[in-house]
Amino acid sequence: MIIPLNIVTTYPVRWTRYKVFRDFVQNFYDSVGYGNWKERFCFEYHSGMLRMWVDDICFSYEWLLHIGASTKTANSRDNAGYFGEGFKIASLCAVRDYGWQIEMSSGGWELSVTCIEQEIDKSTVQMLAYDVKEREEQKRSCLEITFLGQDDYQIFRDVLSAFYYPENPMIGEKIWEGREGAVYTRSGACYGAGLPYTGDYGRKGAVFCAYQLLGSNPFNLVVCLHYYKKEDRERNSLYSFEVIEVFQQLARYVDAYGAMRMLEKMRRYWNSNPRKLIDIDSWSPVIDHLISKVSQSQDMTACFREKYPDLLPQASLYSIRDRNRRGQAKAWLSIQSREYLLVKGQFQKLGYKTLEEVCEECGGFVRNDRAEPSEDKGFEILENITRELYSGFFACNQEFPMRRIICNESASYHGMAKVYRKNKPVMNVRGLSIRYEIGEIYLKRSVFSSNGYFDALATYIHEMCHAFGGDSSNAFSQGLTAAMETLLANAPVIEGYRQQWLRQYRGVDGIEVPGGG
Repeated sequence: MIIPLNIVTTYPVRWTRYKVFRDFVQNFYDSVGYGNWKERFCFEYHSGMLRMWVDDICFSYEWLLHIGASTKTANSRDNAGYFGEGFKIASLCAVRDYGWQIEMSSGGWELSVTCIEQEIDKSTVQMLAYDVKEREEQKRSCLEITFLGQDDYQIFRDVLSAFYYPENPMIGEKIWEGREGAVYTRSGACYGAGLPYTGDYGRKGAVFCAYQLLGSNPFNLVVCLHYYKKEDRERNSLYSFEVIEVFQQLARYVDAYGAMRMLEKMRRYWNSNPRKLIDIDSWSPVIDHLISKVSQSQDMTACFREKYPDLLPQASLYSIRDRNRRGQAKAWLSIQSREYLLVKGQFQKLGYKTLEEVCEECGGFVRNDRAEPSEDKGFEILENITRELYSGFFACNQEFPMRRIICNESASYHGMAKVYRKNKPVMNVRGLSIRYEIGEIYLKRSVFSSNGYFDALATYIHEMCHAFGGDSSNAFSQGLTAAMETLLANAPVIEGYRQQWLRQYRGVDGIEVPGGG
């Protein structure tokens, strides 16, 4: 019995071999389910013929006649699922584009996919059709594809890895499993070249949505979100922001142990923050959800803290004072022998102290005091150098900043300046714009010694250059470059003041003045 399908063979759809195989396998997968897939789905390949089948499942061929028809609309547990549009279009592409022969059988019937001629408005067209025959009843559904090459068969083998089931070779150790999905480590099995992946992440971790492999992730993880439905009916690979969305949903479902394991695999993003108010490409919300989930378990929190004791969260900054303290704390951190790791502020939920709190405890922030008389003498020498060499450079009417001392040696800074923005910038003698008034200059107490002259001078001039801008600004860089050029051009003057400095601090650190000066 020939049954036309009302699908003209010139119907403008082009499926790859991968998509054709995937839809054929999908029919069996839906009928069996992932829990029994490994045991129940069977296939064999020999001499260009691929046969796949499942036992104890049958359905009526009438489900294969209508676009949109699917045995999912039936309630019988004996019916296979999704024999609707997918089977018909897959058959069309298989026969028309790849020259394969398709035969399907189930229960008491079998059919071959063929083409027939029909007349439409006095024109003869080729139409897809089924040649259906009755057969002896068998409790099996079977699909046979012939005229396949070895490359075709390899694509089919890749397709088998594109469905979620616990024995999938891409899946490693189970981390968490629930009704909504599952999380595993990624095994060492190859990520097949024909499998879909997310371009931004390459072929590393795998992302299964609605039981199918639809994308990849940049971690050594296999994540499965069972109830995710992609709107695109063509089911192409996930975009990176869709992968992040999958991770966000799973982060809400996993238990504390699963969240900790996922968090460990995502270490590269522990210090990530959104780059803008709405940032769909940021992993930051995923990290936040996982941290919150870990924090709900005292045991997992303690375990995480024990494994990672040297994390320093960076709390959000809300003021200039906060930014200044952050700068000091990072400078302190840069000279520590202990290897800390800066992370986002959300890690405070796990009981970690912030970067600033640890810096404070270790005496890393500047503690200041008034200059003592001997230190005032050192400041006078530095001011005299500035007056002689930099007339009109730092200000039109040179008034020197208040002298302050950094009295704790554990502070990372050798110098610091307190600045105030001018109402209106002014130009100096070199054509540089002076934007700030220097109200106070801080120098570390240790520089006021016989061998601290060059350290004190370089630090003082550096801090005075903040009249042009902050450390990272181009204006500051230009001002500092000009100031250093002046020092290099006046070596005899600098040496003369060094002799004054040595006489002031004779004997400190066991150094005597050269030549008995």
